[in-house]
Order: sequence, then structure tokens, then C-alpha cells
Amino acid sequence: MQHQYHPQRFTIRQIGGIARKVGTVPVGSILRLEAGTKIRVEAWLPRDYPVYRNGRFTKKRIAGGHMAQVRRLADNHLFTISDVFLVNAPEA
Repeated sequence: MQHQYHPQRFTIRQIGGIARKVGTVPVGSILRLEAGTKIRVEAWLPRDYPVYRNGRFTKKRIAGGHMAQVRRLADNHLFTISDVFLVNAPEA
């Protein structure tokens, strides 16, 4: 299972004898949403948006939560969802 290091929401875990800030929902977690749907967290995507300045595009980061790329286990559908829905979701 992979961990997201130095995220905004974190728990402290001992990894290799060192205390590290680790994301509260690790990649690979299988969770159950409120509708009863089982999903697997596959990646964390920072919230970016493009800005056109001085004749070129640049990326800007949006403050706040992250988006998770998840896969619905019932039909393998891949979609993104806000971390707000995943933080309190029970493990399946």
C-alpha cells in the first residue's frame, strides 16, 4: 500500500523508525460510500487549473482538499471524487 507524504490531512505513523506525516486515506484502500458502493482509491490528484499569462499557460494550485481517482469495484468505472467523501468512509 502506498502512502501520500506531507498531505494537508494526516496521521503520524512510524515508517522505518521515523515518524512521518501520512495521508489519512492511503492509495489502495477499499472503502464503502454512503450509497453502499465499494470503491478503491487508486491515486491522489492535486487540484490544479490552467492560467494563461504573458502568452503561455501555467498551472495554479487550488487551496483546499484533493481529488482522489477511484475505481468502483462493481463495474470497474474510473472517476474522481473529493477527499471529503473518503475521510469518514468505513473500510469495506
